Amino acid sequence: MSFFKNIETWFAKVFEDAPKWNVVALSALNIIAPIFETVFTLVDPAVAGIATPIITQIQTDLGTTSQLLASGNASGLTGLLNSIKANFATLLKEAHITDPASVSKANAAEATITSELEAIISSIPAA
Repeated sequence: MSFFKNIETWFAKVFEDAPKWNVVALSALNIIAPIFETVFTLVDPAVAGIATPIITQIQTDLGTTSQLLASGNASGLTGLLNSIKANFATLLKEAHITDPASVSKANAAEATITSELEAIISSIPAA
């Protein structure tokens, strides 16, 4: 079960009512944000020229996504979240992570992040 579903279930139990989609989505995003940062530290410094702009774009998109979620504005969220997923996948391909333990961490992070972003995307109300 994803963080996203756990948050939604927890809110429903505590408050006897499911929260708005954006509250759950923002909570899930706040949980996975440090996972991104952990992966960023695994990137080989030798590829900083390639990795830094990708990391900057992910961070910018995460900030914009957080602002939109906080306001309850769904406009453009799917595109932003898909951009984050695509840029993260690109980063992992370009990161030159070679240490087996670090590769394992990066793969686990990718699975968690992708799952949570997809859960958030599926929660966005139709326009």
